[in-house]
Amino acid sequence: MPRERTLLERLNDPRPGEPLTTAQNTAMLVESVLQHLTKVLNTRRGHSLTQPEDYGMMDLTELIRGFPESIKEVQQAIRTTVEKYEPRLHHVYVEYVEPDEDLLTLRFKITAQIVTERERAPVLFETMVGPSGQVQLKG
Repeated sequence: MPRERTLLERLNDPRPGEPLTTAQNTAMLVESVLQHLTKVLNTRRGHSLTQPEDYGMMDLTELIRGFPESIKEVQQAIRTTVEKYEPRLHHVYVEYVEPDEDLLTLRFKITAQIVTERERAPVLFETMVGPSGQVQLKG
């Protein structure tokens, strides 16, 4: 079962006063996933020292130029990246959200499940891709 925080998160912030427990905290797990997705979706392929070939996303600014025809490609790129680099999520689905006010920002909903020892918790992340290719996520 997935841990609430990754090994690097625990090493970076050990929280020595936190009680040790075998029970999982789903809210902490979702927050950890959100932080990791923000990092991976904002890393461009070829810019990671540990996995220089394919870690991260393709340059979304190239796809955004082909809007609206490129929406399906951006959806697929997000889904493929999430499925490949966030194994704590299952049944990932990425849906395009029609623009409301800001026509220069693409919006997507990422829905998935986090499977813990006690439950299958549904999660929803709001994803915004700006004109610069920067990806913002909200849980």
